[in-house]
Amino acid sequence: MRRNRILYALGISAFIIILGYALLRELDRNQAQISNSISGVITATPAAGAGIVKTDNAYLLLFEPGSSYPVATKVINPFLPPTTFFIGQEDASKPLKGPFRLLILSDKDGNPDNPARGEVIGALTPPLELGTEAFEYLLDRPFRGYPKELMEARRNDPETNISGTVDVSPKFKDLVALGDRLVIMLFDPELARPVAFRILENIQFPLDFRIGSADAMPGAQLKGPFSLRILTDKNNQPFESAPGELIVRSAEALPLGSRGLNFILDQEYRR
Repeated sequence: MRRNRILYALGISAFIIILGYALLRELDRNQAQISNSISGVITATPAAGAGIVKTDNAYLLLFEPGSSYPVATKVINPFLPPTTFFIGQEDASKPLKGPFRLLILSDKDGNPDNPARGEVIGALTPPLELGTEAFEYLLDRPFRGYPKELMEARRNDPETNISGTVDVSPKFKDLVALGDRLVIMLFDPELARPVAFRILENIQFPLDFRIGSADAMPGAQLKGPFSLRILTDKNNQPFESAPGELIVRSAEALPLGSRGLNFILDQEYRR
């Protein structure tokens, strides 16, 4: 009987030691998660929260200051504010050093680049250090697109654009008139339709051009490569040709990040 008591006591002691070790490891893991993340609670104003249902997603995005694309992304589903959140190293594909700006939006269709009825967003935060705790993020406005400063950064990022110069063949210079517009389009070869679109007014040749992610059509996620088309427009109908309009097409599909390209408008646009 005494031996059984001793064995029982040893078993209890071993269990307590193992449990204590597991708790210490969990505490260490939680502390590491906190120190390598930004955490807090997501809330919403009454007006913004009225359109959120439990089946919505919440997209959490971390941006390096001045960057146009997130370095960490996390999806919370189901989502119904108020709810707590963590985002940090576990949600990134490369080491994070910070500080970072946080953006959170709700999503109903699985495409965070496509604004939909009832989706809401908050403000792009000032830079936050990893380890920030108890941060309250407020969803307070309809989602109609990403913040202007992000879109400007995206437009100026060479890696998310195709850029170069365009000129007119001497043979067709007389066809270019004051008031003509320049239409720049990226076509997805697999979809056989344009996925990005930009129009330049008051054009004078030669001129520099740039088109990329900031010019994507609603719902389009640019991955590439793309067929590039540049044409002049006289009738405000880019998909209907008018006499005197010119066009040039890229000879091959181009990936985002292509730069230093040179194009000559050397064909009349007929459609």
